[in-house]
Amino acid sequence: MSRPGNYGKSSRLKQLRQLKRRKQQQAGNTINWDQVADFLLGRYHLVQGSKLPPLVDATVQRFFSEWLTTAMAAGEQQVQWDIAATTAVTLKRIGNQVPWQFYYVLAGQVMRWQKLLLREGPVVPLATRRQIVKPLTATAYAGLIADQLAVNLLTVMATPITPSQRERLTQSFFQDGQVQWSAVDALFEPMGFQIQGTPDDQTREWLNGLLALTVSGHHH
Repeated sequence: MSRPGNYGKSSRLKQLRQLKRRKQQQAGNTINWDQVADFLLGRYHLVQGSKLPPLVDATVQRFFSEWLTTAMAAGEQQVQWDIAATTAVTLKRIGNQVPWQFYYVLAGQVMRWQKLLLREGPVVPLATRRQIVKPLTATAYAGLIADQLAVNLLTVMATPITPSQRERLTQSFFQDGQVQWSAVDALFEPMGFQIQGTPDDQTREWLNGLLALTVSGHHH
C-alpha cells in the first residue's frame, strides 16, 4: 500500500495531465481567423438556407459573405461586430452590382438572418469570441435598403447625388416603415440591368433568376 504522500503526488500529477489534456482539446476545438467566414456561412446554410428556395438561399448567402468581408476587414482584434454599421457599409459596396430584386429578396429574409447571426456569431469557436452589437429593427433595415436603392437609382441615372435628391427619393421608396416595392420597380424597370463583367455560370444564373422576379409574383 502506497504512503499518503506518494498517493497525493500521483494524484496531483494526474490532475496536471488532465488539465493539460483539456487545454489541448480546447485548443483543438478553436478555428483560425481565416476560417470564420466559411464556418458561419456553413452554419447559415445548415440552419436556415437549406430550407429556403435556392434563389433566396443564394441571395442571402451572397449578402452574408459580403457582410462578413466587411466585418472581418476590421481585423481579428476588433471583437465587436456592429450590425448597423457593417450592414450599411456592405449595402453601399454591393450597390448596383445586383438588380433591385436582390434587395427585395434580402428584405424578406434579413430579420431571420440577423436572428441567426445574433445566436451563432458569439459562439464561433475563436480564441477570443465575437460580440454582436447594435442589431436593427425591421423598419431600420427597410430604411437602409430604401436609402441604398435611392443612391443606386441616382447613380444609374448619372445624376449628381445631392442630399436633397437622395432624401426625396428615399422617402418615395420608404413609407409607413416599409419599402414601397411597386415604386422601386416602376423607377428601376425602364433603366434595365446589365450584368457586369464575365461572371461564372452559377452567378449568371442567379442574377437572371433575380431579374425574372416581379413584386406580385414573389413571396418571401
